[in-house]
Formats: sequence, structure tokens, C-alpha cells
Amino acid sequence: MRRIEVVEYADPLCPWARGSEPVFRRIRAALDGRVRRRRVYCILFDHDDAPAPDADAETAWYSRYVEDVSGHTRAPRAFRLSRVAASSWPASLVAKAAEAQGPEVADRVLRRLR
Repeated sequence: MRRIEVVEYADPLCPWARGSEPVFRRIRAALDGRVRRRRVYCILFDHDDAPAPDADAETAWYSRYVEDVSGHTRAPRAFRLSRVAASSWPASLVAKAAEAQGPEVADRVLRRLR
């Protein structure tokens, strides 16, 4: 039997990646044993990006953005953001390192980071 490869592009801080997680879970369940799963981490925020001119305004905008994405995907979200991350590298590195401990641990770590 030929296995299908499903590639999930993820960033622990991306609300769209968070919202797509249940879809990927359903695909894996529906195609149990016939799917090879591969997760690739992308970086949504990086410390080399130009800082927001007004951090409070950026946080308010991003909070509304996450709320809109959450409304579309029905993914849970934080109801109050106090800041926007300067970089998603650290969270992506932690999530990638967790893969060495197996898929269950990797999934739990990524879910917690999100």
C-alpha cells in the first residue's frame, strides 16, 4: 500500500496554523496508517523584523487579527494579549526539539506553545 505524505507548515505563534490543527488530526485519523506526516516549521515573527512603531497599537491590532482568525477556524485563543512576540524562533526550536521524544510529546508541546 502506498503511503500519502501530509506536510504541515506550522509556526507555534501563527493563529492560522493553530486553527488548522484539528483538520490535520482528522486527516490522520481518516487515513490511519496510510499517511506519513511531516511537520515543517516556518517563522512568522523574527527579531530582525522592524519593531512596531507603537507596541500597544500593534498588540491591539494583532489581538483583533487573532480574534478574526479564531472566529473563522473556531480555534481557542487568549482573550487578552499583553504583547506580541518579537520572534517565533524560540517556540519553533522547542517544538522541533520535542519531536525527538516522539509524536505524542511533540503534539502536546506544540499545543501548549500555541
